Amino acid sequence: MLEPETNIVAFKPRAAVVHHPKSLMERVYAAGSLSLRADDRATKAAAVMLQALGFLVIEEITADGAPRRLQRGEAKRAMDRPWRLSKPAFSGTIGVPDGDGALPA
Repeated sequence: MLEPETNIVAFKPRAAVVHHPKSLMERVYAAGSLSLRADDRATKAAAVMLQALGFLVIEEITADGAPRRLQRGEAKRAMDRPWRLSKPAFSGTIGVPDGDGALPA
């Protein structure tokens, strides 16, 4: 019978919660817009993909607090600032939630 040389078990630290792009899009569409912290790179990567497909509008929050809309290709250079993700204006105003913000019953 072999005895283990140590009783230490290595635990891997949990990575940041990674949201699937579909759930991210559902949250943005239900609320109209969603704010992201500057260090939330996993969610930002999913948002860049959804922006490229035309499903999201990404706005960078500048140092003075004003939003600046990012065009396709600009988002990867603005990863160090907070973002606001919004629903595109398919037929109206950017950021208007589906169903006037009502939750399904």
